[in-house]
Amino acid sequence: MKNRFVLLALAAFTLAGSAFADIQSPPGHHYTWSGKLTRGVGNILFAPGEYITRWRMALKERGPAAGVAEGLVEGTHRSIVRIFYGVYEVATCPVPSWKLTYRPPYPSREHVDNWWGYTDFVNENGQLTHTRYSRTQGW
Repeated sequence: MKNRFVLLALAAFTLAGSAFADIQSPPGHHYTWSGKLTRGVGNILFAPGEYITRWRMALKERGPAAGVAEGLVEGTHRSIVRIFYGVYEVATCPVPSWKLTYRPPYPSREHVDNWWGYTDFVNENGQLTHTRYSRTQGW
Protein backbone atom coordinates (compact mmCIF):
# COMPACT_ATOMS: atom_id res chain seq x y z
CA MET A 1 0.00 0.00 0.00
CA LYS A 2 2.81 2.37 0.89
CA ASN A 3 4.57 1.66 -2.44
CA ARG A 4 1.37 2.39 -4.33
CA PHE A 5 1.04 5.76 -2.59
CA VAL A 6 4.65 6.69 -3.38
CA LEU A 7 4.20 5.61 -7.02
CA LEU A 8 0.95 7.58 -7.29
CA ALA A 9 2.60 10.70 -5.78
CA LEU A 10 5.56 10.38 -8.14
CA ALA A 11 3.20 10.11 -11.15
CA ALA A 12 1.23 13.15 -9.96
CA PHE A 13 4.38 15.26 -9.58
CA THR A 14 5.59 14.17 -13.01
CA LEU A 15 2.30 15.18 -14.65
CA ALA A 16 2.20 18.45 -12.73
CA GLY A 17 5.72 19.30 -13.91
CA SER A 18 4.78 18.85 -17.56
CA ALA A 19 1.58 20.89 -17.07
CA PHE A 20 3.63 23.81 -15.68
CA ALA A 21 5.75 23.92 -18.84
CA ASP A 22 2.62 24.41 -20.92
CA ILE A 23 1.75 27.66 -19.11
CA GLN A 24 4.87 29.52 -20.26
CA SER A 25 4.27 32.15 -22.92
CA PRO A 26 5.99 32.17 -26.32
CA PRO A 27 8.76 34.71 -27.07
CA GLY A 28 6.68 36.97 -29.30
CA HIS A 29 3.56 37.12 -27.12
CA HIS A 30 3.70 40.89 -26.63
CA TYR A 31 3.71 41.64 -30.37
CA THR A 32 0.05 42.05 -31.31
CA TRP A 33 -1.90 43.93 -33.96
CA SER A 34 -2.67 46.74 -31.50
CA GLY A 35 1.01 47.05 -30.62
CA LYS A 36 1.82 47.21 -34.33
CA LEU A 37 -0.76 49.97 -34.81
CA THR A 38 0.60 51.87 -31.80
CA ARG A 39 4.18 51.58 -33.09
CA GLY A 40 3.10 52.83 -36.52
CA VAL A 41 1.22 55.85 -35.19
CA GLY A 42 4.07 56.64 -32.80
CA ASN A 43 6.62 56.43 -35.62
CA ILE A 44 4.59 58.81 -37.77
CA LEU A 45 3.90 61.35 -35.03
CA PHE A 46 7.26 61.39 -33.29
CA ALA A 47 9.65 60.95 -36.24
CA PRO A 48 10.92 64.55 -35.97
CA GLY A 49 12.33 63.62 -32.57
CA GLU A 50 15.15 61.90 -34.46
CA TYR A 51 16.67 65.33 -35.21
CA ILE A 52 17.20 66.04 -31.51
CA THR A 53 18.36 62.50 -30.74
CA ARG A 54 20.98 62.44 -33.52
CA TRP A 55 22.15 65.95 -32.63
CA ARG A 56 22.63 64.99 -28.96
CA MET A 57 24.53 61.79 -29.82
CA ALA A 58 26.87 63.51 -32.29
CA LEU A 59 27.35 66.47 -29.96
CA LYS A 60 28.41 64.17 -27.15
CA GLU A 61 30.83 62.16 -29.30
CA ARG A 62 32.33 64.69 -31.73
CA GLY A 63 31.41 68.24 -30.77
CA PRO A 64 29.05 71.05 -31.83
CA ALA A 65 29.90 71.30 -35.55
CA ALA A 66 29.41 67.59 -36.08
CA GLY A 67 26.29 67.74 -33.95
CA VAL A 68 24.65 70.28 -36.23
CA ALA A 69 25.68 68.54 -39.46
CA GLU A 70 24.91 64.99 -38.38
CA GLY A 71 21.76 66.11 -36.59
CA LEU A 72 20.45 67.60 -39.81
CA VAL A 73 21.55 64.86 -42.22
CA GLU A 74 21.03 61.77 -40.04
CA GLY A 75 17.92 63.27 -38.44
CA THR A 76 16.34 63.81 -41.85
CA HIS A 77 17.29 60.32 -43.01
CA ARG A 78 16.04 58.57 -39.89
CA SER A 79 12.86 60.67 -39.74
CA ILE A 80 11.95 59.72 -43.31
CA VAL A 81 12.71 56.05 -42.66
CA ARG A 82 10.66 56.13 -39.47
CA ILE A 83 7.70 57.76 -41.25
CA PHE A 84 7.74 55.11 -43.99
CA TYR A 85 7.92 52.31 -41.41
CA GLY A 86 5.05 53.97 -39.56
CA VAL A 87 2.87 54.16 -42.67
CA TYR A 88 3.71 50.52 -43.45
CA GLU A 89 2.80 49.37 -39.94
CA VAL A 90 -0.45 51.34 -39.83
CA ALA A 91 -1.49 50.01 -43.26
CA THR A 92 -0.70 46.39 -42.38
CA CYS A 93 -1.66 46.37 -38.68
CA PRO A 94 -4.43 43.73 -38.95
CA VAL A 95 -2.17 41.31 -40.82
CA PRO A 96 0.96 39.59 -39.45
CA SER A 97 3.20 40.68 -42.31
CA TRP A 98 6.87 40.69 -41.22
CA LYS A 99 7.94 37.01 -41.27
CA LEU A 100 4.29 36.18 -40.44
CA THR A 101 4.52 37.96 -37.07
CA TYR A 102 3.66 41.39 -35.68
CA ARG A 103 7.29 42.19 -34.87
CA PRO A 104 8.82 45.46 -36.10
CA PRO A 105 10.30 45.19 -39.62
CA TYR A 106 13.39 47.24 -38.79
CA PRO A 107 16.50 46.18 -36.87
CA SER A 108 15.89 46.83 -33.21
CA ARG A 109 18.19 48.13 -30.52
CA GLU A 110 18.71 44.67 -29.06
CA HIS A 111 20.35 43.40 -32.25
CA VAL A 112 22.12 46.50 -33.53
CA ASP A 113 23.88 49.38 -31.82
CA ASN A 114 21.47 52.21 -31.00
CA TRP A 115 23.34 54.58 -33.29
CA TRP A 116 22.37 52.55 -36.35
CA GLY A 117 19.45 50.47 -35.10
CA TYR A 118 15.90 51.67 -34.50
CA THR A 119 13.98 51.44 -31.25
CA ASP A 120 10.25 50.73 -31.21
CA PHE A 121 9.63 54.39 -30.43
CA VAL A 122 11.78 57.50 -30.79
CA ASN A 123 14.16 58.09 -27.89
CA GLU A 124 12.87 60.29 -25.13
CA ASN A 125 14.76 63.57 -24.88
CA GLY A 126 14.77 66.06 -22.08
CA GLN A 127 14.85 65.95 -18.32
CA LEU A 128 13.65 62.40 -17.85
CA THR A 129 14.77 59.95 -15.22
CA HIS A 130 14.75 56.19 -15.36
CA THR A 131 14.98 55.74 -11.61
CA ARG A 132 12.57 53.42 -9.89
CA TYR A 133 10.60 55.25 -7.22
CA SER A 134 9.87 52.30 -4.99
CA ARG A 135 11.58 51.40 -1.78
CA THR A 136 13.24 48.15 -2.68
CA GLN A 137 16.35 46.89 -1.06
CA GLY A 138 19.04 45.80 -3.47
CA TRP A 139 21.74 43.67 -1.97
